[in-house]
Amino acid sequence: MRKLDIISMANRNLWRRKARTILTCLGVVIGTASIVVMISLGIGLKVSMEESMAQWGSLNIIRIYPGMQYDREGNPMGEARRLNDETLAELKGIDGVVAVSPAYEVNGEARLGRKRGHLNVVGMDLEAMEDLEFSVAHGHLPTAEERFTIVAGSEVINNFWDERAPRSRGMVYHDMRPEQQDPAELLNQRITMTIYNQYNPDNKKNYNFMVVGVLDEKNMDRSWQVFASLDDVKRIRDFMNQGSRGGGTGASPPGMAMVIAKEMRVSASSRRGEDTSDDYNYILVRTEDIAQTKKVSAELRDRGFNAYSMADSLEGIEKTSRTIQAVLGGIGGITLFVAAIGITNTMVMSIYERTREIGIIKVIGASFADVRSIFLTEASLIGFIGGIAGLGLSYLASYIVNTIAAGYLQSGMGMMGGTPGNISVIPVWLAAGALGFAIFIGLASGLYPANRAIKLSPIVAIRNE
Repeated sequence: MRKLDIISMANRNLWRRKARTILTCLGVVIGTASIVVMISLGIGLKVSMEESMAQWGSLNIIRIYPGMQYDREGNPMGEARRLNDETLAELKGIDGVVAVSPAYEVNGEARLGRKRGHLNVVGMDLEAMEDLEFSVAHGHLPTAEERFTIVAGSEVINNFWDERAPRSRGMVYHDMRPEQQDPAELLNQRITMTIYNQYNPDNKKNYNFMVVGVLDEKNMDRSWQVFASLDDVKRIRDFMNQGSRGGGTGASPPGMAMVIAKEMRVSASSRRGEDTSDDYNYILVRTEDIAQTKKVSAELRDRGFNAYSMADSLEGIEKTSRTIQAVLGGIGGITLFVAAIGITNTMVMSIYERTREIGIIKVIGASFADVRSIFLTEASLIGFIGGIAGLGLSYLASYIVNTIAAGYLQSGMGMMGGTPGNISVIPVWLAAGALGFAIFIGLASGLYPANRAIKLSPIVAIRNE
């Protein structure tokens, strides 16, 4: 028999007993929907946590800091790796790395018109900024042709306050906090930053920066910083570090805490007689995806680097998510197992009702394989129809769950400045896997009835009334 004839015959046989077929399919519908919705809750938890963490930093970026690694007991592991040009060349050669940028960091007093504030300036490789997931909401990123231009984080404008405006002293209550300002107001504004020489506090310089762009609000770890050319910030660092420890009054000007911390980090190298004045504060490394981030981060630590990424914190979340998916999926699987028993029962009953028909098919020349194919096709069609309907029910249930949950999550997330995500997420692979599993369950449930039909004697079956 042709495959098309077998499918056509199986379909006609199914709908002879419409009520029984519909009830059997209903079991598959409920089982498929149970599995999909249950697993989608575990996936939704993982996705929600990833999105929440991504707001505080990219999951594809690794930060490498100076200093050595320590084990869980606090003992040093190897020697501290320096962050210099040789390190950059080594990092660029690691498989999975798509972008690398060193960073210098300086802090100081700043003025924006008549407003006073504080500025944290990070010098970076401008050509690598787009690859490091820098994106602007207003203006553009700095270019190599521009001098002393910066792109500001979305919260930088809130670092400045009007000195003539009344300000409360002591504890600041929620209703006394200053009103949030529009980040776009920084665009095309000039910010003057005051830098002190670390060895002579009386020696200071003013540096003028032009804001050419404002970053979007995707990554909160960049929202309070401004980013400039690596060369421009290095010039500022050179001024801060020029001179000797013998000069000056010994006072600590603004921004001195950052310098002292930096000297503590490189003290080990200094004791070995190495010149670390041009070493970078940290290095940013971007990988292709989260999986590569974990792999590269582990490799960097194996090489002795003090590396950290937000993706390192996902391991515990992923383990919890997999456990939840396994437990909830198992609960849904029980429902589908019960549906499989229903399919087997339906097919066995069909054999008893169609015994004479089976005998006639065999007499006119149908092979054992044809008879088996007819019953297996009927069982697979039940699984397919039930799986399709189950997926539709799953998407409907997921939509209802997310709609209801969004109302409860909005109030809590809104106070933290975030947006609630979906707690039920059905990816394509889950939908396709559930449909395939439903068809497999139908096929497996039809094996026993199909083999039973094959064993029927044609003569006895024809005589059956």
